[in-house]
Amino acid sequence: MTDSFLKLHTRLLLLLGSFITAAICLVSLFGSAKPASEIDWIDCFGEGGIAVMTLIWLLATLLTRPKGKVTNLLFLGLSALHISLLLDFLDEFYRFDLEYDWLTSLEALPATLGMGLMSLAMYFWYHEQQVLNHLLQKKERFYREHGLTDFITGLYRADYMKKQVARELYTYRESDTGFCMALLDIKGFSEFNRKYGGVRSNSLLSDIGQIITLNLRESDLACRYASDRFIVLLPDTDLVEAHAVIEQVAQMVASHTPYDNHNSALGFEGVQWQCMAGRKDDDHNTLLQRLSQSLNELKAVAA
Repeated sequence: MTDSFLKLHTRLLLLLGSFITAAICLVSLFGSAKPASEIDWIDCFGEGGIAVMTLIWLLATLLTRPKGKVTNLLFLGLSALHISLLLDFLDEFYRFDLEYDWLTSLEALPATLGMGLMSLAMYFWYHEQQVLNHLLQKKERFYREHGLTDFITGLYRADYMKKQVARELYTYRESDTGFCMALLDIKGFSEFNRKYGGVRSNSLLSDIGQIITLNLRESDLACRYASDRFIVLLPDTDLVEAHAVIEQVAQMVASHTPYDNHNSALGFEGVQWQCMAGRKDDDHNTLLQRLSQSLNELKAVAA
């Protein structure tokens, strides 16, 4: 993680180091150190703490973002703000002769420039987020809580789906807008896992999660329900329409062919699925239990 972070943002990190070094050299070159008795240590602690926090924000921004225009603008804005706060901190340790007093007035200039750059970054970030929100719509649906994310598939886990089902049941009772649920089970997943190992199995789960998401409507929501099961919420949908949507999804999943490092096809059997409509007297637990039991019965018959 650290290596990839350093490689990805090497130039920006070197630029940041240059900014900080230049600020320290500028102050030490034109200023003279104050005696310890003149230093206000409380101000030092406060201003130094703020400078450190902006540096942490800056590094966190680089750590969590890829290269790009928004990242560069955020970096430059936060760097300028950090330099202003660093100069303000160093001012507690140095005094300047009258001819270099302009350095004190210079402290606020980088911060002003930095805030302008960050405002511009926020504008472009807004447009970037609009695109991401559209891409994540089938994974999030009104609510974002990354603590409930399944990191293998990138989808949310069953706990997240339970909240969405409870919300849909409330809407159904209030406005008589029905909905359907579907549960998909990977056929022969245990055998696949035994034969090809955990890495390939996780890759297959990730692939199937993406295929399901891509083949749903914008209003639908897919989550990982259990080890080899995925669950889909289809709002404002009757059972006939839900069957058509999920059948198409199942066909696309079945047509997927995973490969190993030698470009050899790995055995994969497709999915079994079950779909049912929600009822007004359901709660989220009973509905999910009925759906899971129905799929288990279908699998038992097929076996």
